[in-house]
Amino acid sequence: MSVTLRDHATGADPRVGARGEQKHVDTMAGLVELGLLVAVLYWLFYPRAHRMVDVLSARLQDVYAKWESRSEQVNLSYTGLRRYGHQERQRKRALAREASRESKSGDLLDIKEESWQIDLTKETRPFMGLCCNTCTANSRNSVVAKVHQDRWMRNVLDVDAESCGNSCMARTFCHLSTVYRIKKYEYPQLAPTVLRDERLRQAVEAAAQLDYGKPVDGDDPNYTGLLQRHEARATKILWDMRSTMSDFFLRVTSWLLYKLLPCFLTSVVAHPAQIQMLKKASDTGLPLIFLPSHRSHLDYILTSFILLNNNIRPPLVAAGDNLRIPLIGWMLRALGAFFIKRRMDPVQGRRDTVYRAVLHTYMMECLRAGHNLEFFIEGGRTRTGKSCLPKGGLLSVIVDAYMDGTIEDALLVPVSVNYEKLVDGNFVREQLGQPKQMETFGKAMKSVWSVLNSNYGMMRIDFNQPFSLRELVRSFHACNKEKFRSNIPDGGGGGDVLISPIPNGEPKPKKSLHSVPSSASLYGTDIVAEEHRQLVESIARHVVYDCSESTAVMSTNAVAFLLLNRFRNGVTMEKLVEAMERLKKDLFYSGRDVGFTGEMVDVINHACDLLGPGLVRRERILKDNAEPFVMVRPFTMAPNVIELSYYSNALLSHFVLDGVVVTSLFSLLSADTSQPVMSGCYRVLNFTEGQIVQCALELCEVLQFEFIFTKPCKQLETAIEEAISQLRYKEIIMVHEPVYSEEQQWSMRYARNFDDEDSDSGEDSRSSRTLMLDTREEALENLEFYRCLLQPLIDVYAVSALGLQRLVGRQLTERDYMQELLAEMKTQLKMGFAQYEESVSVDPFKNSLKLFERWDILECLSHDRIKLYYLRDEYDSERSVQTVFDKVKRFKWAASSVS
Repeated sequence: MSVTLRDHATGADPRVGARGEQKHVDTMAGLVELGLLVAVLYWLFYPRAHRMVDVLSARLQDVYAKWESRSEQVNLSYTGLRRYGHQERQRKRALAREASRESKSGDLLDIKEESWQIDLTKETRPFMGLCCNTCTANSRNSVVAKVHQDRWMRNVLDVDAESCGNSCMARTFCHLSTVYRIKKYEYPQLAPTVLRDERLRQAVEAAAQLDYGKPVDGDDPNYTGLLQRHEARATKILWDMRSTMSDFFLRVTSWLLYKLLPCFLTSVVAHPAQIQMLKKASDTGLPLIFLPSHRSHLDYILTSFILLNNNIRPPLVAAGDNLRIPLIGWMLRALGAFFIKRRMDPVQGRRDTVYRAVLHTYMMECLRAGHNLEFFIEGGRTRTGKSCLPKGGLLSVIVDAYMDGTIEDALLVPVSVNYEKLVDGNFVREQLGQPKQMETFGKAMKSVWSVLNSNYGMMRIDFNQPFSLRELVRSFHACNKEKFRSNIPDGGGGGDVLISPIPNGEPKPKKSLHSVPSSASLYGTDIVAEEHRQLVESIARHVVYDCSESTAVMSTNAVAFLLLNRFRNGVTMEKLVEAMERLKKDLFYSGRDVGFTGEMVDVINHACDLLGPGLVRRERILKDNAEPFVMVRPFTMAPNVIELSYYSNALLSHFVLDGVVVTSLFSLLSADTSQPVMSGCYRVLNFTEGQIVQCALELCEVLQFEFIFTKPCKQLETAIEEAISQLRYKEIIMVHEPVYSEEQQWSMRYARNFDDEDSDSGEDSRSSRTLMLDTREEALENLEFYRCLLQPLIDVYAVSALGLQRLVGRQLTERDYMQELLAEMKTQLKMGFAQYEESVSVDPFKNSLKLFERWDILECLSHDRIKLYYLRDEYDSERSVQTVFDKVKRFKWAASSVS
């Protein structure tokens, strides 16, 4: 009615208005239909049309370049002609490579110049991460292992739009569609259950009684007050520790990571077969215990990201309480982090029983509720680039949960993580003795902004094959019983059984190489059965060894390793390419995978770009009447070389036994004063293979806090003998066999048929046989390469042994003693006693002090995070300390030439 009145008032015909509105509606409908038609045509033809436009543009550019080259007529000088000729040669080489790619591809639509990218689908790769065939044979042969190991690597950041569904919206917003389709899990909150646990109540009552100091008499108000105070403290500890994992926040964070990770990472690479193993393991219903190596704060975020997007239940992650900062701590808690103290017992000899009980109970309830768990077996991030010795505190909780029947079994999953360039920056400041800077919200935001505007290359993650905790425990128990019946000393979680004299030269019995109990462990100073302690440590060492052996070698690791250990004074690009190819082949034959493919020149340039001109510099050298060439030189001065050695050390554990054997060989050669006996181009050694093995065992004892030389189910002596066999296979070392006549050879063969001795006679003959050393130039270069691998560490231990003289009649805190040792190392570098600038590092010095504690030379008292070092009474003299220095010096003064 109002419309009719308004039309009369304005004098307008209502039918005209109706026709106008109908026309407007028809126009809008037509536009909608046209838009839908354009969208369908775009969806059908856009990819091919886009590629055809690229082809046509590339063809037009080629025609124009050829026309320009024909029409140009320039007069150049002699220098200009040389430059022009070099450019033409480079252009022809580029055209030849382009033609080769075209002939291989066979697709005209792909003829388009692109920058070099890592292609993970073109080469056969070794499948890493299978569990130990000795102590977990059933797990290795289980249905979990029956996966397609020949699949190619996959970048988890690449989402296939076609797999998201047939709808236009799903293809357009593929990341949202992927996050929406993630399997939903329930994450129960366990705080009330933990507080009701009987074991926690008993721990609280025991702490109250300890503070009360006398037997409890009735309802004493003083005791009641202490009990309430400890109960309140237990509640606060749990509230600060607990995780608040949220499915919604996990999905939101997953979508954000899809958008943010490509800003600073070119790819996040994983093996689909390893993901399939995890899926099958998850279907068993047993809890998965993820045990990653720790290099960056991104480790646990990316691990949960990959598991979540493959419909595997993400784990609860043990994180240090230094990350419990405003906003960041809340976000990590919602992603599954639960926060634990770095040091559980600030005072040595006094346990924080309430905190230990809360942590132990919380982890037990998480396992009982079906949560997967994740914690870093090494403790903190590695500061040196090589694996750290394990800390078994949290692992002991998992073993206890199995032993007391809380869980039927658990599947342990070692996880190897590596980066082309470390996202967290570097640890040079800490290695030079400066204190670690605590994390704050402002520093975290500044770091995030810096990371998002940088390029860190590729990140590689390898999930090892899950293995049964129950099977591993039974295997270790059976092994220990067999050793006891055979009267064989225990290998101590690493097979590292040594026979070595103590520094003062007196005989010393065989002993195990297991780490000193630390205050960071849940055991700490607890009274725990030695067998149980060794069991936990053996499992922990096996996990760290597996992680180290399955870590992919990135391009930056390979380049830094070769430059620091083989070409320290620089090398031409051609020789570096050849060395990279040989290294890649050696790693392939030993079952190690690499994180790079393609033309090796491109790989090296890519690595040099990531490392930056502050670590590696490339120089173009122009010489008269010669083609210019490129020299690649590492920075070998501190502090740059400390950061470069971080990337190099990722490969050090792979060659450590070769370095141990060759260093021992040189040590014995330096002590041999007799005239060398030659057999052709080989030098006959005046010592036997058994002496080399013995010397190598002694060197392994010196470096016991630096490496895990072999897995716990294998004897160290056997691993050393295998390393010597590898050197024989490479013909660096040969067995010296006397020349016998035909009658003598027949007699020896005839005598062997009637030899009734046991099999140990073969081992005795092997240990007593004489070896020969190849003295040709190539073999000597390889020997020098292996010898140099461990020299920076030996320099540290020699200077540390020399620095014990500073403690004669004195006591020093750890910080003051470290500063004096670093100053002593700098002095020895100037004097020429030490040769490697990367030896100016705190971590190896700290490990050397642990060694001297193991040798009962040093004493250490800890109180409120302050350590005080002093010499034991029997070594508190310069003469006694000199014996320690002489023990280490024999490996320092290894001969540098055997020709």
